[in-house]
Amino acid sequence: MLLSRNLGSLSIVAALVFGLHNAAAAAESDGVELSNLASCYADGIDMIGNGKTEAGANRWRQCFAEDLKFTLTFGTSFTMTCPGEKCPMPASMSGVDRRVAAARNTYDRAGYMATSHHLTSIGIEQSAPDRARVNAHLQAWHVRKDGATVLGLGSWAVDARKTASGWRIVEETLESPLRVVIPKSE
Repeated sequence: MLLSRNLGSLSIVAALVFGLHNAAAAAESDGVELSNLASCYADGIDMIGNGKTEAGANRWRQCFAEDLKFTLTFGTSFTMTCPGEKCPMPASMSGVDRRVAAARNTYDRAGYMATSHHLTSIGIEQSAPDRARVNAHLQAWHVRKDGATVLGLGSWAVDARKTASGWRIVEETLESPLRVVIPKSE
């Protein structure tokens, strides 16, 4: 009888230990997947900025939800929120397709030929097992057709939701209040 009590207690302790180990492993996995959203964003935006729009769109489909909501703010002169009444893209487009079109249109309008986006000081706050916020500082280099480089500095913040396909960005806020134009070097 004493042996069966000890074995019963031992099995409870083992279940607790393995349960805690599995929870820690899941939290670590979530942290890696959430930080990878920043890499996915940067990869996709640079593919789009370097003329590979379809490749960028495909990359973003790995990290953005189809029903993505986003707000882009550049200085005090331009803000776009989609979906929304001032969103220039049709409501029939998916959120990720709107975001791709917003990037492509911005680059075409500004005459950018190449881009390089960097997210630093990435912070992750997981508010629930299936909800999180990822924040980062943004440094974005854009090379124009005239050879000048435009450096945009700002912040990038996303709300993410865990889905059957993994973590997906459901809302993005990009603010770039500072732009510095570096003339073409001779």
